Amino acid sequence: MATIGEISTKDDLRGHLISLREAAIYDIFAQTCLHEFIKKWQQGEADPTLLKTELPEGTIDLAKFMERLAHHGGRALVETKRNANRGTTRNLLKEGFRITQAFCQSTGGDAQMTGQSWYQFARIIVNCLSHDFRFQFRPHDLKKLPVHFRGHSIDASQNGQSLSMQLGVLLALYDEIVVFVTNQLN
Repeated sequence: MATIGEISTKDDLRGHLISLREAAIYDIFAQTCLHEFIKKWQQGEADPTLLKTELPEGTIDLAKFMERLAHHGGRALVETKRNANRGTTRNLLKEGFRITQAFCQSTGGDAQMTGQSWYQFARIIVNCLSHDFRFQFRPHDLKKLPVHFRGHSIDASQNGQSLSMQLGVLLALYDEIVVFVTNQLN
């Protein structure tokens, strides 16, 4: 498969999109396994020094990582896991959408993508995720509202409000991009 800078065919793009989704699932799966390991450690059934990784700043083991989390407060573990899952999913949608958009613009498939029923909804969500997690509608956005996707709507009354979106909706939008690339993009 090509690197990001070498996406020159539809197959390159589809392969990249599939690998992004698998990487997100891998990250979520790894977080779940880590969470279970932590539970076992708390019960005295696991040795945290055995679980370690190399980072640019050196080796870190689970015990050192947990000490840092514990220093931040009682909810740090739960919030870290929740935010890591959210961040992985947000980045998946943003990168998948933008790289597909760039590919379509460079290969003449722009009209195909912008004509998809999910496109405007996804574009507004990606813009929101890319900035401050709030809807900030510009005049050209307002002309396209309201937009809908699988029972969810975005309308002008939400301007300035925080995005409240379930992870399943973000993954469904991503899956629509993959289906578009696979089945509809020339």
